[in-house]
Amino acid sequence: MNIESLLDELEDILDEGKSMPFTSNTLIDVNEVRRVLEDIRLNMPDELMQARKIASERKEILTAAQNTADEIIAAAHRRAKELVTEHEITKGAEINAADIMAQARTQAGEIVEGARATASQLTDQAQKWANDMRTSAGEYVENIVALADESLTNSVNEIRRARQSLRAAAQQHKKTNA
Repeated sequence: MNIESLLDELEDILDEGKSMPFTSNTLIDVNEVRRVLEDIRLNMPDELMQARKIASERKEILTAAQNTADEIIAAAHRRAKELVTEHEITKGAEINAADIMAQARTQAGEIVEGARATASQLTDQAQKWANDMRTSAGEYVENIVALADESLTNSVNEIRRARQSLRAAAQQHKKTNA
């Protein structure tokens, strides 16, 4: 079960509550609300695990970028060695090798920077999403608990008033019959 379905279930519990006669209050099953809140708490780490997965993917992207950079540099070294071995173009080979190495370093740097930027964006998005989910869930739960508390307080006050009315009526009845 995910958090959204648990929040929907919590709303269903509130919608299915029984109206109190002569009041605007609603009775709800507190144990059922507590069970759903516990399920929400148990499901919270799923979003955190998704954030960790994104962070792990970031490492994989950086590793792949570094491997690509290493392959480009290795290819540049191989090419440089091939050019050096040719006697007629040794000088040209040294210049070409230096150019290839510079290009390889530039490309490798660009690939690594691009991968870091992408990984950073993914991490930032995951952290924002996880923070938003925690904040929203916390606020929602706080509102539900406050509503439940208010409803229970109002119900207790209604019961007290009804008991006082019954006592007063019973005393009045005793006085009139005595």
